[in-house]
Amino acid sequence: MYVLDGTVTTEGNSYGSKQLMIAKDTKLCEFDMSENGTVYLFGGEPFDEERFIFWNFVNSDKELIDQAKVNWNDQNHDAFPLVPGDENEYVPLPKAILNRK
Repeated sequence: MYVLDGTVTTEGNSYGSKQLMIAKDTKLCEFDMSENGTVYLFGGEPFDEERFIFWNFVNSDKELIDQAKVNWNDQNHDAFPLVPGDENEYVPLPKAILNRK
């Protein structure tokens, strides 16, 4: 579940806007939401292999994620082609997470 706006409370813990939660057990999917909150729910069968999420990168191979960080930071347009109309909209990789693995 991704909390876009508002607050979600589950099992005595509160989670605010821009937080992502992953439940491995369906009984953990019971929650309360603040009024006018917005959440996105995603679900399905688990992947056979472990998945890693880092900023906007998702893969089952951490080395590919590390390479994606370098490519994004270097604005490598072979790896990340520009989106037509968004040529001036580059969002830099946050420096606080650039070297974190």
